[in-house]
Amino acid sequence: MNERTRLKTHSRLSNFYKANHVMETDKGQLLFRIDSPGAVPQDLNSTRSEPETFEWIRGHLNENEVLWDIGANVGVFSLYAALGHKNKVLSIEPSAESYSTLNANIRLNDLEEYIDALCFAGSEETNLLQLYMKDPSSGASHNSIDSASNQFGAFDVSGKQSVIAISLDDLEQIKGISSPNHIKLDVDGKEPEILSGATKVLKKVDSLLVEIEGKNSRENLKSIENSISNAGLVEDKTWREKGSGRNRLYKRGLINE
Repeated sequence: MNERTRLKTHSRLSNFYKANHVMETDKGQLLFRIDSPGAVPQDLNSTRSEPETFEWIRGHLNENEVLWDIGANVGVFSLYAALGHKNKVLSIEPSAESYSTLNANIRLNDLEEYIDALCFAGSEETNLLQLYMKDPSSGASHNSIDSASNQFGAFDVSGKQSVIAISLDDLEQIKGISSPNHIKLDVDGKEPEILSGATKVLKKVDSLLVEIEGKNSRENLKSIENSISNAGLVEDKTWREKGSGRNRLYKRGLINE
């Protein structure tokens, strides 16, 4: 057996033994391809799985509405939102490794018609940037666009990846992209920049769920809330203590207290 044949055989065996994980939800089963330890989703009942995000999707995403999942990772929330075939989801994930697993998960769950997955980063403006990876493996979190610093501070870089960064306002102008009714934003510290590039889109959404922790809850909070307030969205403060406590919910039609 020559070296190339040996390697092809090894690859086939590796794929054969690759496991799938089943997650039971109130909407039915979800399947996940396990490409790395980080690609194993958290237990649905764990606070680390962000039960408040599942609750938000259940309570706010109405039939035929569109969700933009910014920072989709391997697709837990995108898959859950599309399960039932009543909604369209746009999943945005800059990491090539996580993006590969995201697409595999979409296929495993037969949701190709309901989820459009794109491999790029949200940004204040459209340009070419670097993704600095604390961990380059599929499903890893706390990576960062344009710097080796996330919401918790500087980190050691294990790899880099060139990535197109697109403002959400520019994204909406692409033919075939549906405007969002709801946005989930979880991008490890780059929330202020993305919100600054979404002034037009934010004025159209009914709700926005944003991860607020680390420096986002300190030095970035004023910038984040100014962008959201200018779009006419008001925080539903009852959401602050739900589940993981990491996400804040902003809605249209609420009255400022």
